[in-house]
Amino acid sequence: MNRLLYGVLGCLIATMAVAAGPTSVRERVEDSMVVTGTIAVTPKGTVLAYALDHPEKLPSAVAQAVSETLPRWSFQPVLHDGKPVASKSRMSLRVVAHPIGGGNYRVMVNAAYFGDPGAAIKRTNAVRIAYPRPAIRERLAATVYMLLRIDRTGKVVDATAEQVNLQAIADDRTLDRYRQLFADASVKGLRQWIYSPADPSDPAPYRILQMPVVYSMDPRAETPYGQWQAYVPGPLQPVPWLDDKKLLASGVDALPGDGLYGPPSLSLMTPLNSG
Repeated sequence: MNRLLYGVLGCLIATMAVAAGPTSVRERVEDSMVVTGTIAVTPKGTVLAYALDHPEKLPSAVAQAVSETLPRWSFQPVLHDGKPVASKSRMSLRVVAHPIGGGNYRVMVNAAYFGDPGAAIKRTNAVRIAYPRPAIRERLAATVYMLLRIDRTGKVVDATAEQVNLQAIADDRTLDRYRQLFADASVKGLRQWIYSPADPSDPAPYRILQMPVVYSMDPRAETPYGQWQAYVPGPLQPVPWLDDKKLLASGVDALPGDGLYGPPSLSLMTPLNSG
């Protein structure tokens, strides 16, 4: 689990977000949660069935948003020996509550990933990612969504922070500085990691993997499954060395903060909230 925990006393960043900060930034704070489950699709790529993990823990508005959204989805057909077949996959959904005025919210699926954590590739060294010291002093928490390119020997040859979500409120210039702190620490740490070599039967020169790195200053602050978490989403950054965008999730921050993720097993063809 790529969660960095520090036992530092103090108020949670999510609480601080309500207390102070520029109005324009406060308006961008999102309440969201990651919901996991399984999905089955037909040979034509339409949704056959789905099941959410621990539905009893989910707010009714979340379950309703998923039930209204998923049946409309269409996927690129999965081929086996050149013929389309039915397929089943794990899925992870980022569900967000967007304010629409008058104290009301629209709950919607904002990002999705279809596939399992990369069980076939393991880290073989134990280099620790350092928590940025300025972030410790300012009691900052963040999740950095990393994209890695790993060569056949297991070396990380490229690492890019695609998105940094912050649990902090400040002006935009300060938020950019905070994001850069966490992005730089993640890139520096991950470029020192070494993974298991590629399978000799795999001719690909590189493996493309995504990984969330979670920085938390309080080991008790992890949000339980099914509960909302407040944060300021960061902008999606371009990845100049990535040629095939199909290797990415349909939205970076759908990945749970626990695992290493390869290319999606299903490719979503329709918009996340079509219809």
